[in-house]
Amino acid sequence: MAFVPVTPQCVMDAARLQQVPPALILGLLKTEGGKLGSESPNSDGSYDLGPMQVNDRVWVPVVAKLHFHGDRDTAREALRDHGCYNVNIGAWIFRQYVDEANGDYAKAVGYYNSHNPVHMARYQKRFADSLKTLFGLR
Repeated sequence: MAFVPVTPQCVMDAARLQQVPPALILGLLKTEGGKLGSESPNSDGSYDLGPMQVNDRVWVPVVAKLHFHGDRDTAREALRDHGCYNVNIGAWIFRQYVDEANGDYAKAVGYYNSHNPVHMARYQKRFADSLKTLFGLR
């Protein structure tokens, strides 16, 4: 599969589909810092894939079942190499966390990284810094 970049339209479409503010998707992208084709290793042996750093251990089986007839290799490749697909799945994951957090975006941002309160707080701070940078507030 050839690399497919993330475009502004991808972000807008994903945000609209998941009914979340586009700025939050942009903030997640900046905070995650993933790249097309990337597989970032984690200390637990899992990998985070692509621009929104979708965790392979947690999400590849789900995505494979939902979109690829259970084919985990194809799901992994799509998440790693197709920017728009990765953003759509990342936005879908974020939407689930928004629902889990009863609409609390700050909590959902933390959940995107971890449900551990210490890790959540650290990530929420990084996310806030990302938004400030993105919107010229620092």
